[in-house]
Formats: sequence, structure tokens, C-alpha cells
Amino acid sequence: MNIEKNNLLTPNQFTYLLIGFIVGAGVLTLPNELVKTAGQDAWMSVIIALIYPLYVVFISMYIINKHPKENVLILNKKYFGNLFGSILNFILMMQFMITYIVIIANTIIFSRVFIVSFLGPLKVAMIIVFLATYSAYKGPKGLGKMSELIFYLFIPVFLFSLSGLKYGSILNMQPMFGAGIENILKSTPQTAYSYSGWEAILLLFPYVNDVKCVKRCALKAVAICGIIYVWAVFISIFYLGIDIVPKSYWSLILVFESINIPIINNFRYIFMYIWMFLALRGAANYHFSVALFLNDFKKIELKKMCLLIYPLSLYLGFKFTDIFLKQKVVAFGLPFCISFNLIFFTVLALLIHLKGKKTKNYN
Repeated sequence: MNIEKNNLLTPNQFTYLLIGFIVGAGVLTLPNELVKTAGQDAWMSVIIALIYPLYVVFISMYIINKHPKENVLILNKKYFGNLFGSILNFILMMQFMITYIVIIANTIIFSRVFIVSFLGPLKVAMIIVFLATYSAYKGPKGLGKMSELIFYLFIPVFLFSLSGLKYGSILNMQPMFGAGIENILKSTPQTAYSYSGWEAILLLFPYVNDVKCVKRCALKAVAICGIIYVWAVFISIFYLGIDIVPKSYWSLILVFESINIPIINNFRYIFMYIWMFLALRGAANYHFSVALFLNDFKKIELKKMCLLIYPLSLYLGFKFTDIFLKQKVVAFGLPFCISFNLIFFTVLALLIHLKGKKTKNYN
């Protein structure tokens, strides 16, 4: 790939860019889903589900070590042929597109409930998609800088959730393993779906100024995302208990209502505004990724492609505010995507290994 040097990402920026693909509004609702099956042990499911991102990272690193200058779009056509490789690229693009649209829809719903209830959903959608488009238009370097800045804003605010330890109860976490190993494992796939987005490693690694740092960046991102997700589920249960968590759509927000700072009237609103930035960061990252995929099909300047996606993203994002439609697509799409990715990455790595072995024997 021919990439201008001024568009290359530093290792730190790549780390926070990857985190931006994972950590979003889904953390707010994850405790609700897991508690229904795993009860007070739901946080254990989050830890076990880290197997998925770790697998994707390690198999991606194997592929990158063999092809340090070619991303997944090129490799698919190289190993599967132009036709089948293009089909695989299209399936991957649809994953990114669905996630992008869901982020837009969730952000519209979230912002209308808590922040801009006076605006209609279409106006909110236009603003959100415009901001995502503008950020993606700035290219990977701009996205990297934005991701780094938003992460530094998010972490101090997120750490305030430690106050939940003061008002919660350890009794809410007991008995440990009370839900049973079977239920803990049963709810693990739900968390694995929330961890989707690591596929961006094979798409965007050529934009890193030092490819040798990609593994360290990816593992650091997995560790940070794992800590955030585990803590979000743990503190929600610890503070609210398993009876209250499922009754709130965004249970983690209730934890921030326990924060009492004299000079701040309601800390929850600070957290919600920061969370809006997180959602916009994720939307921008996915917007740029979809533009990359489309650019592979139709060679149009990447910045122009980012602009051309705007109308379609706006339309679909607005349509997905229909919660029932969104739930149907997500319920089918996410399990399919996770299964497809596991098979696809494994097959690609095997083909690369076998071809390398054949070449070695030939020589």
C-alpha cells in the first residue's frame, strides 16, 4: 500500500484507534444482557470472552509477520482469487457497516433521551453522521489524534465510577459461582459480540509508522478494553445488584449517579457528554473503514469516498432507530460475524502457512 508519511500513525495513536473500535455505547448495556443469564458472575464471562480478541490479535500478527505491507483487502484477492476475494471483502465490509449503523442508531437514541430531547431524531442523525464523516475525512492520522485525546478525557471520568464501591455491597456479588459454570459459559458469546472490531487490525496496520509495534499496540488495547468491560459489569452488579441491573436500559449510568461532587450538580451528565465523544469516535473509525472497503471496489479518492457514504449512513442510521429492526439485525448479524471471522482468519493463516511451506520446500 502506498501511504503518505504524514498519514502514518504512532504506536500510541494506533492503540487508541483500536480501542475506539471496541469501547462504545455497548458497555452501558452489556451488564443488562449478561446478568439475565450469568447473574452476579457475569463479570467472569467478560474475562473468559477475552479469548476471542486475543485469538484475533495473535492470528493477525502471524499474517502481518508474513505480509508486513499488505492488508486484508489485498491478501484476500491474493490467496482466494479476485472474485472470491472480493466477496470476502464485501462480507467484511458489511460487518463494519452494520456496526457503524448500530453505533449511529444507539447514539441517536442515547442523545435524545439524555442530551438533546428537543431535537427530532432526523436532525440528531444528520449532526452525528456529519461529525463522523468530517472526522473520517481527516484521514487515519486525524482519527488517531482524536482517539488519543478522547481516551485521555474518558479515563479520568471513568475512574470516578470507583465511588460505586463506597455505596454498593459485596453481598450483591455473592455467592460466587452461584449462577453455575454452565450459565457463565453460556453468556460468554454475548460478550464476545461486544468485543467485535479487532478485525480492524488487519485492515489498518499499514498506517502504523512501525509495523513491529503492532503486536504490542494490539495487546495493550486488548488489556485496556478488557479492564474497562470487566469493571463496567462488575461495578454495575456491585452497586445495583442483579435485580435492578436488568430493569435499567443503561445500567452503568446509574453508577455515576452515586458520585457526589459539591461543585458539580449532577456528575452523570459529564459522563454522558464524554460518552457521546466515545460514540462519535467509534462512528468516525467505522466510517473511514467502510470507505476503505468501498475504495477497494471502486477506485475513488478516499476523502471523496468518505463524503459519498454520508447519505447512505444517514438513511440507515435513522432507520435503525427502530429498536425492533435493530435487534433483529444484531441478533442475526453479530453471531454470524464472529463465527465467520474465526473461520476466515484461521483459513487465511493456514493458506499463508501452507504456501510459505511449499515455497520453502521448492527452494
